[in-house]
Amino acid sequence: MFCFYGGSEEVAYCLIPFVVRLSHQKCENRSILGLLVTDGWLRRSYCNQNISEPDSGKLYTDFQSADTYPFLKSKCLQHWFKNWQERRKHRLTASTFAAAVGFRHGRRVQLWLEKIGAIETFSGNIPTFWSNVKEEEALERYKLITGNTVMFPEFQVYGNANKDPVDSWLGASPDGIVYGFPVDKDVYVLPAGGVLEIKCPFFRGDMANANPWLRIPIYYVPQAQGLMEILDRDWMDFYVWTPKGSSLFRMYRDEKYWNVLKMALSDFWWKHVQPAKKLCSKSVIMNPLTELHSLRPAARHELCSYIVYDSKRIVDSSKLLMREIDGKLQK
Repeated sequence: MFCFYGGSEEVAYCLIPFVVRLSHQKCENRSILGLLVTDGWLRRSYCNQNISEPDSGKLYTDFQSADTYPFLKSKCLQHWFKNWQERRKHRLTASTFAAAVGFRHGRRVQLWLEKIGAIETFSGNIPTFWSNVKEEEALERYKLITGNTVMFPEFQVYGNANKDPVDSWLGASPDGIVYGFPVDKDVYVLPAGGVLEIKCPFFRGDMANANPWLRIPIYYVPQAQGLMEILDRDWMDFYVWTPKGSSLFRMYRDEKYWNVLKMALSDFWWKHVQPAKKLCSKSVIMNPLTELHSLRPAARHELCSYIVYDSKRIVDSSKLLMREIDGKLQK
């Protein structure tokens, strides 16, 4: 059992060594094992907060103390090629689009506090650590199954940030750009490159039941459509990897969906984040939930229900291209 002590508070976070496909990652001349949380107690504390209750100092304290585990910030536990925290910090990125609209309870206000600089930006938890550790393995499996070539672009800003900075507040960091394997010189099977998005779900640590998904969860649709729009690609391979198998979905870009989503994102950024950030730069704000109450976003944007409903349409139209369990293709 590994115990991580929280300094003077003498709090230990105890994790059990992972017993399924141990991953040895080099970290300062040491090998670290993949870690498994035995139950759901390691959760970010804001998830259970009722943000519709009246503002209070306690609520702000709860947001400030949302669980972030210092050992997860270790350099060797970060994503293997995505190290663009500073560029992401001042933009709304595709991975936060669902939160900015209000898909997840409590996360919209949390994201607002992060973007105005009132609290530390979310740096990861056990599930994101698991994903960072396993994504390279998942990528190799994807390439083996499809034969596709994958390239790794840098952090992308929407549009041409130099010539037209109007939309430069939107950004994305794709897992890859997909090109089909060549069947002849300069001839590829797939149309002009698509986006690759890899998910390595944690299943609350229950890897015995970690079957690859049959459908794309709707809360990933804003991210997926945002990635395709920002990278100007017409399709996405959405690949889900687990220790038991994997599934591959094909999703297509939807301009109508994006236009509505962008309206909600724009409201969040220009009506809530930027005005509050400007006030914070001019004076000391001790409790933004009360002092900036008029700029605090509601739990959900008024278009959230529509976007959720339309996300289901996108999921329904996406194709399950392949699903394997224990190396055997499923029908």
